[in-house]
Amino acid sequence: MTLIWDHLINKGIRISLIVAAASGLLFSCASNSGTPEWLSSYPSDSAFYVGIGGSNTGNMADDREKATASARADLAAQISTQVKSELDIASSASSEGDFSESVKQTITESVEQNLQSVETVDTWFSPEQGAWAYVRLSKAVWAAIVKREVTDLTLRANTTLQPVAAGTMTETEEMAALGRARLALQASAWGPRVKDEVLSTGGFLMEAVDRAISERVAGLEIVLAVEPALVEYGDEVQVRGSVVSGSGRTTGSYPLLMFTPDGESFLVTSNSAGNFRITLQSADLGLNSQSLVVTPDLNTWEIPAKGFPVTETKTDLFVAPIPVTFTVNSDVTEDLINQNGAVNDWFSDLNLPVTVGTDSANSINIEFAWTVFDYPRYEKLPNAPYIAGVGAIITLRRGDTVISVHDLEEIKDGGLDFFQAHNRAADFLLAGTYQSLEIAESLLESLAK
Repeated sequence: MTLIWDHLINKGIRISLIVAAASGLLFSCASNSGTPEWLSSYPSDSAFYVGIGGSNTGNMADDREKATASARADLAAQISTQVKSELDIASSASSEGDFSESVKQTITESVEQNLQSVETVDTWFSPEQGAWAYVRLSKAVWAAIVKREVTDLTLRANTTLQPVAAGTMTETEEMAALGRARLALQASAWGPRVKDEVLSTGGFLMEAVDRAISERVAGLEIVLAVEPALVEYGDEVQVRGSVVSGSGRTTGSYPLLMFTPDGESFLVTSNSAGNFRITLQSADLGLNSQSLVVTPDLNTWEIPAKGFPVTETKTDLFVAPIPVTFTVNSDVTEDLINQNGAVNDWFSDLNLPVTVGTDSANSINIEFAWTVFDYPRYEKLPNAPYIAGVGAIITLRRGDTVISVHDLEEIKDGGLDFFQAHNRAADFLLAGTYQSLEIAESLLESLAK
């Protein structure tokens, strides 16, 4: 019984299904002559793959079903081990010496899906030890299954690549065909066994496909230009470019990824002539020197960019801040003239994409105008405070044209006189505005128009 136990552990079979019965099984082996021999000594047959599995949950019907499933999993694990070994040998003998790691990960699943003609040799059950099953599969039958799978996959993959070999496709169509063939090969455990019959490499088709992808990606050139290269914040940016194949093939409908400075990306597709054009908003790019990067979008064909010499083209542009003038209008009351410095500090801390200077034909004038309302004093109340409401209107103009108007909500406060009430309310107004992202966002939106 120790042999069967060691085998099941080494094979990684579902130990959770048998551990509950382990102690009882080991004990009963020495005393129960009814225990089958195949549970005491793991069967060995050169003509068959063998699987043994058990379950002891206390539910006889469930245990019988789970035991059979566990036995089939044991059988699959044995076949998977052999396939992996053969794959490793093939890999080390191949020209490149490397097969995709993801293929190895799918072997066990593919083996289980192709387990046909599995024969149940024997089953055994006892109330104490649960249900056990002994299954096997003819190695000759399995070899025929594998041959059929490889033959079918070879036909499908090579048929997909025939137009590539004939040179009748565009660059985009060839990449799509290579991607489909690669995906089909990777989806099957038998993909690494498929030989190249159309690309004339004389080796494995998986390697031939990857080599063909690498050659096309490495030979691809992306020409990129920005017009104009110097823009003012809020202006449009025209990005133009073209895709050129290293082999001279047409590059219409070629998928590209454009990356903006903040890391966002979006898909760009070339037209029938291989050219592309896209309009960006400089407000989405940020100030000063910025870079745009364009690369082929291999993911369109489910080809991972990692491992291939992907072309990356970069172009630079400069986004200049908007020239503005900033004035504070205290005409409503001279009491707030002393707040001019605080208002200028408030405006500076908004971090808007502007540069403050003198008035010019192209500059935007931003006016901060105080609004004041003095509330009637309640004379009948001794020492009644003076109450005032202070707000502001921010107006953006270019020349005589008003771009936008923004209201700062009135703040009320009091003092020993209206001068003190005005300044206390103004202090609270600016302090509250410092904390308000809404004002900054509203001004930013207006500046970007």
